[in-house]
Amino acid sequence: MPDLAFFARHPVLRKLALPAAGVIAFGLFLLLTFPYDVLARRIEIEAQRSGADVTIGSLGPAGFGGVRARDVKVRLAPAPGADALPELHFDRMDVSPDLLALLLRRTSFGFAAAGYGGSARGHVALSNDPKQPGLSALRLDAKDIDLGTLPLKEMAGVEATGKLQLKADLSGMVPVETTGGTLSLALDGLGVNGGTVQGFPVPKTALGHIDGSVSVEKGLARVEKTSARGGDFDADVDGSINLRPLLSLSQADLHVRFRPSDKWLNENAMIKGAMGLIQNARQGDGSYVFTFTGPLARMTPRPGR
Repeated sequence: MPDLAFFARHPVLRKLALPAAGVIAFGLFLLLTFPYDVLARRIEIEAQRSGADVTIGSLGPAGFGGVRARDVKVRLAPAPGADALPELHFDRMDVSPDLLALLLRRTSFGFAAAGYGGSARGHVALSNDPKQPGLSALRLDAKDIDLGTLPLKEMAGVEATGKLQLKADLSGMVPVETTGGTLSLALDGLGVNGGTVQGFPVPKTALGHIDGSVSVEKGLARVEKTSARGGDFDADVDGSINLRPLLSLSQADLHVRFRPSDKWLNENAMIKGAMGLIQNARQGDGSYVFTFTGPLARMTPRPGR
């Protein structure tokens, strides 16, 4: 620590020392006395006004100008006519607002979260058009999310295992017709342990490793290089999805080629019998090809491309 002789030799520093100490002391005072509990309750109230239920266990400082929330529970509002969405639980969530954006009357912030055995970080920008609220840009990098801990049965009707890696870089999301960017995902050790989809039971199935990527331009999402290997199925998916403001109404034109293993078919005699009735979808190499069209919520399948 510099002694008094040091400041005597540097009069400019001596003049700055006291104001600097005052600023540091004031900053510590704010950190120690800021009403984080009041802010947490305020965030919960504002979220409820937007149709989401948010509960924050505790709130405190995180870096310069940021906050750290622990034990965060979130339940988003479902789309009109849809079933209630399950509650999501995060062990920790850090949020750092962009101060320059605030000065320009825009809302954007960086975030980092931990939960479900993995972590996620990224950046969000919100639309400043009151007539078209929502996300205008999103960057996300999620790693090692444990599918077995996610409430997939409530969301999709199935129980699954595996690790998820997900990256997204999207911009111009409002209106959705101008959206552009990329999405990519990887799933390791993916397996379905049972459940039901649209009233039909789903048998236990190993899907192995899945790699997928999507490019988006002017609201048209093109599914590229998406495949499953190393499980009870080998599968490939390509096609496009024309995005709509309500995601479930987005128009799909997807082509799926899959080839189940003989072992899996022998273990599921009912499915094996049903496969024998769709020979018009069977290809020369033993695989099956289907095209799925229509809104995502109720796509219609037909044999072939």
